[in-house]
This record gives sequence, C-alpha cells and structure tokens, in this order.
Amino acid sequence: MLAVKKWRIESRTMLMHIQRRFRKKDRATKVTNMDRAKEYFDIAYPPVYGTRWPSIRLALSSKQKYVAVVNNFANHEVTVEKFQELGAMDIRHKYSYFAERLRARKEEINEKKSQEGEEDTSQDEDGPKNSKLIRTSLLELDDDALAARANAEPISRYPEEYRRRALAQDHVPGTAELDYISRIILPSEVGSAGISAMMDYVPATKLKGLEDWIEETDVFLDASQGDQDIGLQIEKQEEPINLPSMLKIYAFNKTDISDFPKPKMDHHMKLLDYYALDGASLLPVLALDLAPGDRVLDLCAAPGGKTLIALQSLLPGVVVSNDISDSRVQRIRGVLRQYIPNNFSGFENVSVVKKSNGCDFKEKEAYDKVLVDAPCLIDRVSMQEDDNSIFKTTRTKERLKLPELQSQLLVSALQAVRPGGTVVYSTCTLSPLQNDGVVHLALSRIWQETTIECSVVDMTYAVRSLSFLYRFGNNLGLRYGQVVLPSLLSNFGPMYCAKIRRLK
Repeated sequence: MLAVKKWRIESRTMLMHIQRRFRKKDRATKVTNMDRAKEYFDIAYPPVYGTRWPSIRLALSSKQKYVAVVNNFANHEVTVEKFQELGAMDIRHKYSYFAERLRARKEEINEKKSQEGEEDTSQDEDGPKNSKLIRTSLLELDDDALAARANAEPISRYPEEYRRRALAQDHVPGTAELDYISRIILPSEVGSAGISAMMDYVPATKLKGLEDWIEETDVFLDASQGDQDIGLQIEKQEEPINLPSMLKIYAFNKTDISDFPKPKMDHHMKLLDYYALDGASLLPVLALDLAPGDRVLDLCAAPGGKTLIALQSLLPGVVVSNDISDSRVQRIRGVLRQYIPNNFSGFENVSVVKKSNGCDFKEKEAYDKVLVDAPCLIDRVSMQEDDNSIFKTTRTKERLKLPELQSQLLVSALQAVRPGGTVVYSTCTLSPLQNDGVVHLALSRIWQETTIECSVVDMTYAVRSLSFLYRFGNNLGLRYGQVVLPSLLSNFGPMYCAKIRRLK
C-alpha cells in the first residue's frame, strides 16, 4: 500500500514537472527594447533609404568604428608616432589632398567655362558629361555623381570589383548573392515612395498601425510648409569644409576594422594621450568653421567629445559647454579633466562648463558659433543595447516628445548666436522627422515668433572632400542637411548635420 502511494506521489510530481516544462515552452518570447527598436527602424527606414537599408542595418548591428583625436596638451609627438606605426591614416593629410583636388577641378571647370564664354549646362563639378570616362575606384563608389558616371560606361569596364564591393557592403548572411550589374546604379534610384516618405517625415506608425505605438506626427504639424512660407533662404558653401591645422586625427582605412589601443597617461602632464569617438562626430564640429577667437557654445555637450575637439583646434576664444543635469555636467568635467591641463598659461578661461536648460538659454546673441547635438533615437545604441533604451515602454512619451524638444533647442540656439554667426544642428539618428523635420519646424517657429532671419547653408559641395572617410547619403530628398550612413567598410554614424547662418 505504501509502495502504491509512493508511486502515485512520484507520478504526480513528474506530471507537474512535465506540465511546467511545456508551459515554459509555450510562453511567448519576451520582447526586448532592442526588438522594439529594430521593428521600428525596419518599418520606418526602408521607404526612405530603399536598397541601402539592409547594408545600413547590418552596419548598425556590427562593430562600430572610431577615430582618435590626439591630445595636443600631452606628448602628442609620441602619440602620432605610435599611430603611424599602427598604420593609421592621418585624416588631415589625406583630407588636404582631396580638398586640393576638388579646388583644382573646380578651377579647371570655371576656366573652361570662361574660355567658352558661356554657361555650359551639360557639365557639373565632376566634369563634362562627354569627357573621358574614368574608372571609379573602390573607395569612391559611395559617391552618387561618380556612380552616375559609372552607369554610363560599358559594363565590361567593371569586372569583379563591383561584385565584391556589393557583397562586402550589402550582403546579409542567408540571402542570395547580389547581381553586380544591378549595383551600378544611383543610390537615389529607390523609387518615389522613398522620397515621398522623406519629404513628409513619415514615422513608423504612419506605415504600420501598431496599437501600442502613438502617431508621432500628432506632435509635429508644420512639416508641410514650403521654404518660401517661412522666409527661408538657401546659400551654397562654395569652399571645402575647413579642417583646422592643429587637429591631429587618425583613423584606420575603410577596410581595416582594427582597434586603437587603450589611451595612456602622459605622466608628466597627467593627461590622457588621445580621445576616441565615432568618426562621424567630427562632422558637426568641422561644419562650425571655427575661427580664431570665436565664442563657441556647445548647447547639449555631454559627454564632452565635441567640446574637446573644438578645444583641441586651439582656435576658439572660449568654449562654453552646457547641459541640463548634474550628472551630465559631471561627465563633461570628467572628460575635460582627463585632457585639458589646469592652470595652463593662456588657457584658464577658454573652457567654461554650465548647467542650464538648453531650451531656455538665457544668453542672447552672445556667441559666434553654436552647436546643437540634440538628444535623439540614437539608432546604433538602440539596436545594440537594452538598458535604459529610449524604446523602453516607460519612455514612450519621452520618445514621442523628442522632435518638440529638439526643435526648441534649435530655436534657443538661433537666439543665442549673434547675427552673422553659425548654428550647426546634429543628431545620431537616420529619422527624417528628427533631422530635416526638426530643422523645418524650428525655422518656421523662428519666422512666426521672432524677427530673426536665417539661411540654410547647403554643404553638399563642402563635404565632398570627406568622401574618403564617410559614406554620405546623397539624393535622399534632404532639404537642409547632410547625413553620414553607416557602412561595413566605413562604420561611422549615423550622423545628420545641418548648418544655419543667422542673417539678422
């Protein structure tokens, strides 16, 4: 009898154990914040970025690439020698070469036009359409203008290299190999839907009505106005973007994914020898076009990388680094302590750290240059990290309010800069709503609520000499800014950058 009772207990226990195992298997897999971010991006971005999205997505999920900014206040000669031994590229040296080539080409075209005595509309800055066709190098295939010229050449001119490049950049494991002939196309040829989505700033929820997502355009109503409706002027930057001579920046070549060694302490100066950051973060600082004696405001400065680049240029008269919370201000101070010496002769008052709400910045018309590196979706971090993600369900309202926050920060920056000064707005997201959309909203508010007049600076030509470093997203329907697209060969960004000049 006892044996039977014992058998029943053991059978019941085993049955309960089996039931628990099956219930665990049947339970739905937990949706992570990274899953939410990827679903959002997979809905929102393909209509905008078209055939480029798979390669961008793969790059965003892959190892990020960095550049090293040499600390001029440490023993920089030793640091430079170390990077040279590692085979790192001197960005300024290579940039100077490409910028000079760009200037020479422009002068050649202008001279030819002058000799012909008329405006030749059949040619652009890359040369006459009927000139001798040039075989595009592997490192230049991201450039739309060069791709257009490549498209006009016989396919026989383009052997395996195109196929290899397509596979290296766009191939996702498990998919069929790409047809290399079909890859010799303008990246802009993604269909009218992509341009329409970009121009209308359509968010993910507009494309797919998920019940737990709120319509983001509910907080963004002014995107349909044209530039003429907000009194906006457009001007072109006719010279290549300026790279200050004192900046010593190194990166590994496009196909090299090596890591820089850990920064070391200069024991004499008690400072670290270099600062590593995403290479695309250089662009907003370079776009400021820093000049000697400039008063510079970094409105959303934490953790302090862009402030540090501005200081390392040795150009500004003062750099004010501002952020909203004690923790973020302490991060800025921590970076500056590691790289900028205390009581350095002639440098004591150059760096100032402030804590204030950037949306209500009190100083008006006080700065020559203002940088607004705004809080955003942070695409790469959202896809790779789950903790404290902006896609956390408890942060939904915060995420939806980002465009409003970003536009107010930009309005505040345009009020803080003096007439004739420059504001650069940047984000690390590919979201059209948070990029061009925010710029448009801020400029419309400036037009409607103030007497300030602005012009957007078209940097298309100015950034072309940086194509050796970045993969720029051309022909995406952008109205105001430039965007650096992540790529397996050059895994920087994403980074959006728009330059605005205050006229009065």
